[in-house]
Amino acid sequence: MASLGRGLTSAGSDVLRTGSSRILGVALIVTSAVLFLVASITGFLPFELASLVSFVLGIMLLAVELEAKVRIGLSADGMLGYLRALDAALATLRATGKAAYVPHGKSVTMVLPLDVPGPTAELPPVGDGINDEITGELGDMSEKGLEFFQTWVPKVLVDSLSAADTVKVSREGESLRVSMTKPFVRPLCVNPFVNAKVCCRMGCPLAGAIAQSLAVTTGREVQFENCAYDPKAQRADTLLSLGKSG
Repeated sequence: MASLGRGLTSAGSDVLRTGSSRILGVALIVTSAVLFLVASITGFLPFELASLVSFVLGIMLLAVELEAKVRIGLSADGMLGYLRALDAALATLRATGKAAYVPHGKSVTMVLPLDVPGPTAELPPVGDGINDEITGELGDMSEKGLEFFQTWVPKVLVDSLSAADTVKVSREGESLRVSMTKPFVRPLCVNPFVNAKVCCRMGCPLAGAIAQSLAVTTGREVQFENCAYDPKAQRADTLLSLGKSG
């Protein structure tokens, strides 16, 4: 029975990392019902114990998935105060225009021009925390190339981080469009302040993390162009363009 419990727990961990805990949870509960029925017919104690373990693990997996979604929703709302403070700091610096994400090996700075000739404001990227989560899944992404970005970053955002239901990357020349359905930052996407001050300038933390990951994997500057949200389709489209090598 101990080996059965370890096996089920290991399988649960693997599926959780791919965002399919709901499927496994339901499957375990169904398995529990079948085992309980068999135990009732045969009177065989190990079947009763296996049924109990399967049921408990199934409930745990369903609860973990729901808890993660609640927490990530709250974190989106919690970003608003940080974004207001950042906007106030940029106003003090007299920063203008749109952000560029400039790679320096494994690190990236977010650069905005100032309202004076020459100098720029260099700041930590707005999505640094989310990018750390992406890096935690993929390891060192330095200059692994655009194909790596297109293949693996969307997969991590959907399957591992549950940051959106779907993420698709399309390219036309040096421009990229990252389309996300049901991104977890939807509360920010419909906020008037974020629309006016953030979406058209540097991107929210999720869009910023995508730009930052693109800069690291390509080794090129990434110019943030725009991010628009369609509330009816619940789809966000982030527009980026590739610049010179970092």
